[in-house]
Amino acid sequence: MKTIKLHPFEIEELACVITGLDYDEIDADNEKIEQALMDEFEISFDSFFEIISRLLPLIQVANSGLTNTTFKGFADIENFRWLTKTEA
Repeated sequence: MKTIKLHPFEIEELACVITGLDYDEIDADNEKIEQALMDEFEISFDSFFEIISRLLPLIQVANSGLTNTTFKGFADIENFRWLTKTEA
């Protein structure tokens, strides 16, 4: 599985957005971020970081020539197929 290198600050901000924390208000407190991830998803920051690192390379945006609809989602690029998608 392909992963990409990410900066922990970016993942901390993402974790705050999806858990409802204000990154600036909590002064980027790693313990509060870790606790919010554990409370919401029962996942550690390290596991969250690894999942995001593996998901980001799968993100694609494409236009369907048949319907002229733009989709975004996770795709298996090597096998030319969507894994999951939604209209963009």
